[in-house]
Amino acid sequence: MNETDGVVMVKKREAWLIPGAILAAGLVLAVGIYLDRSHKVEGSVKADITLLHPVTVNDHIVGNPSAPVIFVEYADIDSSYSKSFQQTMEQLTAAYASGGQIAWVYRHMPLIDQHLHAAEHAEAAECIASLGGQNIFFRFIDALNSTAPGELQFDPDNYDSVVSSLGILPESFNACLSAHSFQNKVGSDFQNAIAIGAGGSPFTVLLVKGQQPVTIDGAIPYDALKKIVDTAIAQVLAASSTPAK
Repeated sequence: MNETDGVVMVKKREAWLIPGAILAAGLVLAVGIYLDRSHKVEGSVKADITLLHPVTVNDHIVGNPSAPVIFVEYADIDSSYSKSFQQTMEQLTAAYASGGQIAWVYRHMPLIDQHLHAAEHAEAAECIASLGGQNIFFRFIDALNSTAPGELQFDPDNYDSVVSSLGILPESFNACLSAHSFQNKVGSDFQNAIAIGAGGSPFTVLLVKGQQPVTIDGAIPYDALKKIVDTAIAQVLAASSTPAK
């Protein structure tokens, strides 16, 4: 498979559409303006969004897991598009997560045909989390991204310096990584991404309380994503204030 640039789009499969006008304006904006924002997987797989793994305590979550708006992202750490979306989601959660309005769930979709060390990076991030906790997980990814920004790919030979800077013993980290302690977890994330229709990285499922899931291919910039979130929150609040019949 070769690396190609994809198009930001909302999947049009009937079962995935949100009834009525919810999110429509924001999603149309994202589709119409922001192009070529994902690393793609060639080929087609029959997708079923109902196969999405439920969000659990085993996920990496920023924000309230019971929030009315949840982004479940499948990412490749070395993907330039995932790096861009990482910054967008960090900005979005900084603005909304403290109020309990949104949550961001991070899962793995390493595209090793495009980024040789992507699966190793994913396992490394899981090892870091097991040794240092949730915050260290995201700080590790940020450190890899800042060291190898854009199209650059992080060299695993430089893990030790990053790990040490985060206060983790390299010996413990390397033992975890050498044992492939989290290979199955990373593989499970990847297979789930494919099963629900991921065609590239990043791939995000938007879960809005009381609505059907919507999927987003690619790295939508902050302003467009903020419009989507504001629309979703407004719809949830409107629904909650409507008297039951």
